[in-house]
Amino acid sequence: MAAQDSARAEVPRVSVTGQIRLRSEWDDRHVLADEQVTVHLLRTRLRATARPLAWITVLGELQDARFLGEGDPAQGRGTTDADAPQLDMHQAYAQVDTPFHLPLRLRFGRQEMLIANERLVGVAAWTNVGRTFDGARATLLAARTLTVDAWAHRLSAPSVGATESQNFYGAWATWTPVPAVAADLFALRDDNTGRIRAGVDLGERILGRYTFGGNLRGALGRLAVELEGAGQTGRGASSDSTPRREIRAFMGSVTASAALLPRTQTRLGGVLTVLSGDDSPTDGRDERFSTLFGSNHKYYGTADIVPEVIGPQGLVDAGVTLSHAPIPAVRLLLEGHRFLPQRGDGAWGTEADLTAAWRAAPPFEVSGGASLFAPGSRLEARLGSSTRYWAYLQGQWDF
Repeated sequence: MAAQDSARAEVPRVSVTGQIRLRSEWDDRHVLADEQVTVHLLRTRLRATARPLAWITVLGELQDARFLGEGDPAQGRGTTDADAPQLDMHQAYAQVDTPFHLPLRLRFGRQEMLIANERLVGVAAWTNVGRTFDGARATLLAARTLTVDAWAHRLSAPSVGATESQNFYGAWATWTPVPAVAADLFALRDDNTGRIRAGVDLGERILGRYTFGGNLRGALGRLAVELEGAGQTGRGASSDSTPRREIRAFMGSVTASAALLPRTQTRLGGVLTVLSGDDSPTDGRDERFSTLFGSNHKYYGTADIVPEVIGPQGLVDAGVTLSHAPIPAVRLLLEGHRFLPQRGDGAWGTEADLTAAWRAAPPFEVSGGASLFAPGSRLEARLGSSTRYWAYLQGQWDF
């Protein structure tokens, strides 16, 4: 009987989880369309996780992301259209933990990557599709205070081989000497190995960009501070028929917040972020900073107008935040942003955002929010001079 119990305990464990998320947005931003629109977004995920051995994990996750009623308008079938091009494998990877008793974790396949605060590498959870990468990732747990991640991912390729592929490589180290202090150092490369087909750079790769930088964050009592900085270098072209330009760009940010009422998690914060821009598109230098694969929605205003439509002039974001939890299940966040170009005069605009979330039950959350955006002089030609509005209501069930 003991042998039977032991054999039963070694049966591979398989778990099935998932997510259903429905979001409705009322959009008067005039970014997606020149009039008010209402969209309803549906995202469904189904995940199976198997652990054939204690140190091996295999995960597969299907995702269907669409807007309600989506179908071929030429056929007019709507939801009766049997085609489902939105169905995709969101994640599919195998993970090996502590191989040969080394402090190492290896993951191969399609996977999400959430690195640090997601400023440069994140899952983009707000978008209806999200973001994953195809490739390999190794995590070294060098000590209790040091973690090093290294990865090699293929972003896209027209064929099975590496010809004209786009790739993303990186190394990211996080050191936490004490629980209240952490520092990051990173080196990243993204490229496009397609070749220039005309002009002085004939035969050269379209893009080879390097991003270097670091973060420092700490807390002392009720005060929390985060400092971020990064620089970009390399060479790149906007297409396969334009000359390459030398990349020289930078990013800097400082965020600080203070706990006013710890009992209700009330915090007052401020942020100043600078993304370098370029006001000379005809010279041989590209000074626009790229946020690469960051989760931008959480940083530059929830209406997502900036930096979506600002062009190459860069961004200066001066913001203030106030968060509050009147009861444990409810969270409120009020944000204000003033957006300016890093190069040139005028302003992109001013934005105010209010977001509320209610955790009705551990697996179910309802959230909603509204934004007002007053276009500045640099966006009036695109958006007009009237205040623009945006609002959403979302329900998410994780099971």
